[in-house]
Amino acid sequence: MKTSVIICAYTLDRWADLVAAVNSCRDQSLLPDEIVVVIDYNDELLERARVELPGTTVLSNVAAKGLSGARNTGVVSSSGDLIAFLDDDAWADSRWLEHLIAPMQDPLIAGVGGWVVPSWPSSQPDWFPKTFYWVLGSSYEGLPSDGSQIRNPIGANMAFRREVFTAVGGFTDGIGRIGRNSLGCEETELAIRFTNRFPASSFLLCRDAVVFHRVPQSRLTWSYFLRRCWAEGLSKAAVSSLVGSSNGLASERRHLSSAIPHELLDSLRGLRRSPGASTTRMALTILGSCSAVAGLIRGTWSVRRNPIRSIGLDDKSSLDLAPSDSTLEQLLLNGATRPVGTDREDLANQVVDNLDASPVRLVQASIDEVPGTTDLGLIAGERVMIEVLRHGHVVGVVERRADQDGISASMLDELAQQFASVQTSRGPRVVDDLLPRFTVVVPTIYRRKSQLVETIESLLDMDYPTFDIVIVDNRSVGPDHPIPAFEDAKVRVVSEPIPGISAARNRGVAESTGEYVAFTDDDVVVDRLWLRELGTRLITEPDIDAIGGMVRPREIETKPQYWFEEYFGGFSKIFEAESWSLQAGPPDDPMFPYAPGKFAAGCNMAIRRATIEAVGGFDERLGTGTPTKGGEDLAMLLRIVLEGGKVAFEPQALVRHSHRRSEADFMTQVFGYGTGLTAMYTALIVNDPGQLVSIVRRIPTGLKILMERRNSGTRGEVVSYPKATQRHEILGMLYGPIAYARSSLKSRSRS
Repeated sequence: MKTSVIICAYTLDRWADLVAAVNSCRDQSLLPDEIVVVIDYNDELLERARVELPGTTVLSNVAAKGLSGARNTGVVSSSGDLIAFLDDDAWADSRWLEHLIAPMQDPLIAGVGGWVVPSWPSSQPDWFPKTFYWVLGSSYEGLPSDGSQIRNPIGANMAFRREVFTAVGGFTDGIGRIGRNSLGCEETELAIRFTNRFPASSFLLCRDAVVFHRVPQSRLTWSYFLRRCWAEGLSKAAVSSLVGSSNGLASERRHLSSAIPHELLDSLRGLRRSPGASTTRMALTILGSCSAVAGLIRGTWSVRRNPIRSIGLDDKSSLDLAPSDSTLEQLLLNGATRPVGTDREDLANQVVDNLDASPVRLVQASIDEVPGTTDLGLIAGERVMIEVLRHGHVVGVVERRADQDGISASMLDELAQQFASVQTSRGPRVVDDLLPRFTVVVPTIYRRKSQLVETIESLLDMDYPTFDIVIVDNRSVGPDHPIPAFEDAKVRVVSEPIPGISAARNRGVAESTGEYVAFTDDDVVVDRLWLRELGTRLITEPDIDAIGGMVRPREIETKPQYWFEEYFGGFSKIFEAESWSLQAGPPDDPMFPYAPGKFAAGCNMAIRRATIEAVGGFDERLGTGTPTKGGEDLAMLLRIVLEGGKVAFEPQALVRHSHRRSEADFMTQVFGYGTGLTAMYTALIVNDPGQLVSIVRRIPTGLKILMERRNSGTRGEVVSYPKATQRHEILGMLYGPIAYARSSLKSRSRS
């Protein structure tokens, strides 16, 4: 029988892994008849693969974007009777294919799953529970013995007869991974779909068919672990909606009832020998199980609202189709299953990842004049989040229902009266010669390539006389995909291998040439007058040490993007110029100065370089890229105030931020914000124990304010964010001190 191997790839960041995967297929004891590499909507990767992977068939995905569509493209384009699949970040043992297809000599074996061994970045971590190796895309404790029947194989290492696809269609393109998201289970649903229709056939586990799956350091974190568990629950909900919970969750019930208790008992026995690792294993086992169950519940609710149905799978003659039949091609490339009422182009924004449309539309309305109705193409009754503008500046945000013709004159008049007292002008424009020089620091791990380019382009388009830009590449391992060079001499790219945004910012400060260092992120676009507004305020109030500006959403296209505004009230909650210092006395704020979030956000702030140096730079134990996940910007601003400095807020210095689009990313962000907050307080107490009493006194007030804000909609009619949101934040807050301790240990090990 003819054999094809299909490898799907989507990013240049894994180029070395893709080459290793292809080479391992060429080094088999039983050589495949063809190797098919399918590139998932990445033209640069496609071009490089066609040039540098001779002897392979390199194709572009022509089906739905994502792993399922890419695999379906590979199936249609291949010619093998047996089709094996290997991930682009895995490489095969030399006898892999020989062992993998051997069981299919039996005509009743529809497919085989091999054994996936994790390839660790260094030594195997003793704190990672082996029953959860599936989080890493690897084989895990609790799987059956060699040669046993299994419900489904693991996607990184599997083979199917072509008849599986001719009988029931291809991989479900509403379930599988799209880009870097953590979704999956498309092979689970396909295997169940086939065995439901042909119960005499089965899938086997072959432990001798071994591949090695690379585990990047980024996956050995609590946040990735919990996010992946959550996504698995979402995916299983989608599978269960198609095949029923009895089949869809049978293996998971067995795993939860047998393997998980065994993992906990083993960890308990190891407490005396290795207390730290054993405690971490137990915590991850419990939290991971809870996160997966929570994702399952959330996903079940989601697919009930957006049901998935199968199409074209009831044709009893489909088993007789030849592999080249156009009906098979149409079935696979159009999607074996489809969410009801959606087009293939929209699948990345539907169902499992809950990227359905935002319940509100973000619009702007000027109240400088109220001549009549503002027609924004709205539908009567549509919910809108209105950024109220005066003199071109945002002076407030409200939610309303659109009138018959959009935003009526009466609504504009109401808004004009509501925001009449908000001040926006401070006198004449400051001449260029008086404005201070800035260095703008942009840390990046270059995950969002197009967004970084947009950030830099918006900076270069600013109306400001003297500034330069330092991009800090914070990827710890030498990347295959370098940051592109910008032709403008204002832009420099430097590298900081120590992980974490604080280390990156400190490197940027060290490279700076300006009197002030401005900070923004690689998912932001800045207003043309951003630096001019900051510089003008700093000139008119020269005693300011640090200043923040307004952060508004760039778009609100998905529910999670709206939830960020709803739950947190957005980044910026005030719309008038303010300043704070100990010398000026406490404002009307019982939390002052221990609630520095109102001062500024890390994506829109500027600090006098001498002030940064005086306080010792950003705390490298805090921030994204470290176990604490955040809090470094708040810690810096709080230290400036506590040491006698003055911080200010300038609402006219505007940037626009791209909020997280998916529910999983939003929940990770909420958890991270909670972690960063309490980690910041922990760092303050550790560095200055005298602050403990002041902080403890404010805890009851702080919790009361937090609960009041979170339990009421900020501007909307009803609260729409998931109930689990607040729980994620609280869990993050509880984890914060532990995260700070872990981060401190890592910092010491580097020094």
